[in-house]
Amino acid sequence: MMRSARNLSTRDLSIRDRSGRNRRSGYVMVLLAMLLFGLLAMAALVIDLGFARLAQRQMQSAADAAALEGLRGEGLVDVSYGDRQDDAEALIGWTFDDNLDPADGDDGPAEGGEAFGAGPIVSFAGGSGDSDLNASELLTVNVPNRVYKPTVLTGAGSPGQFQVELQRGASNVEADLYSHGPSVPFLFARGSLIGREFIGNGISVGAKSTAQPRQAVRVGPPIGAIPGVVAVAYARANWGASPTNPVTVSSNLSSGLSIGEIISVGETATPPVSGYCVIFDQGTSRVIGFGLLGQPVPPEGVVARQNATAHLGAARDALIALASTELQAVIAANRTLEHALTAPVLVRN
Repeated sequence: MMRSARNLSTRDLSIRDRSGRNRRSGYVMVLLAMLLFGLLAMAALVIDLGFARLAQRQMQSAADAAALEGLRGEGLVDVSYGDRQDDAEALIGWTFDDNLDPADGDDGPAEGGEAFGAGPIVSFAGGSGDSDLNASELLTVNVPNRVYKPTVLTGAGSPGQFQVELQRGASNVEADLYSHGPSVPFLFARGSLIGREFIGNGISVGAKSTAQPRQAVRVGPPIGAIPGVVAVAYARANWGASPTNPVTVSSNLSSGLSIGEIISVGETATPPVSGYCVIFDQGTSRVIGFGLLGQPVPPEGVVARQNATAHLGAARDALIALASTELQAVIAANRTLEHALTAPVLVRN
């Protein structure tokens, strides 16, 4: 009898253990379901933010290129501010086009092509159920305007820089060129429990680029009608608003010229009517900058329209061969050179 009671007690305990495990399994399933719901909502939000980030990067690329283009040619007598705005605006249009011809539109999916733009343009309406539930709304793609292409407006900037701002979801921006557009819509996250107003307002994104002139550190050779470095040089002491005593350059200029390179100079030269002349340090014969021939040199310098750069990386081969003290002297001379040819670079505020 005692053994039987002991066996019964063991069996009852086993049943209770199994029952307890079953109850715990039920709790885990409920917890997992709740956690999964939250994870899916978070994943939807991350995907939408990814779309917004991609749109912002596309707009930033267009703004960067347009700002650089808009500054090129500043100070040239035959290039107006309006011309530079038109060139920058055209570059924005090319950035968001499938074949670099905005006039013919994009070939959409129906034609076997792609629509290029800074994020989608869609509308939401109708649906069934509670009107407060965004998940019940119907999504409509705005054909043929499936993607956002900035409608660029022209403004007015300050001399010495060119600024471009492209915005989706903002309307208080004004620069040399700017645009306002609808915010990037939430798509996947509309079915989550995130605040209705937050979802409905979409995601505001923007891109801002400012280009400013810096002394040119490398120029290329002439290419057809494109100006380039010519075999004429001025010692730094003879350079200024009214350059004097130009001399010939006997060095090979067929691949262009960078600051830091040593040139061979000769007799007095007659400057050509156009091109980029060389400015050198008379003591070392090293190139420290460039000037523009063919028009009066304005006090603030002139921004090369093409075939010149202010990025030190372009002059790397010449600069890395210099000793530290020589390198610092060349860069300092270039940065303090007045009336020099400049080229646009992007600056971040």
